[in-house]
Amino acid sequence: MALRKLPEDVWRGPALGMRRDSDRHDSFEDLLYIDDTRPDGGGRHKDWRHLTLWADPGRESAAITVETESADDTGAVYRIAGPAGESLGRVTRRRGSVLPPRRTSWHVELPDGGSLSAVKGEVVGWCWWWLFSPVWAVMAAAILFGGEFPRMPIKTRWTRGGADVFRFFDDDFENRYRVEDDWPDVRVLYGLAALHHAHPTPLNSHTRGD
Repeated sequence: MALRKLPEDVWRGPALGMRRDSDRHDSFEDLLYIDDTRPDGGGRHKDWRHLTLWADPGRESAAITVETESADDTGAVYRIAGPAGESLGRVTRRRGSVLPPRRTSWHVELPDGGSLSAVKGEVVGWCWWWLFSPVWAVMAAAILFGGEFPRMPIKTRWTRGGADVFRFFDDDFENRYRVEDDWPDVRVLYGLAALHHAHPTPLNSHTRGD
């Protein structure tokens, strides 16, 4: 599963599709078109999201929606639903912090009573990031000359019972979501990928696709 950019006359915004042949960049199936409604400067919290994943670029058939139940400075709760409003999953996102040190985490409650859990980045990656943080501060000046800031640890693995189910990683600046297990209803993974994409990491925008 990967995010891709389409010609603007087809769709303005990201599209999400399944790619079963990893060696082909044009082999997308089951493409869904993401509408991401952001707060308009009103009273909504910055973590508020309303996402619609359309089955067609004409916005005639909504396949998945993501609604915000609550959002505050500690995190947010979202509901992933199917076209008839049926619940596919309830997602709690807890924001990371420096003090106390805490990685951003995700917890997904599933209709069958099971759950998925994930944290952003790997422990070793974050240790290296903070160890070299004084160097990153100096390198930040490179942005003014068209350079890129070193990327934060962003790999994310959603697990169930200790086994990997769904994984996000960045491969040559392409955002990919790999399904590691035979999942009975892939719609919850589509919704989770769209929601994860809608929360870009500072200094690490998730808007780059293929």
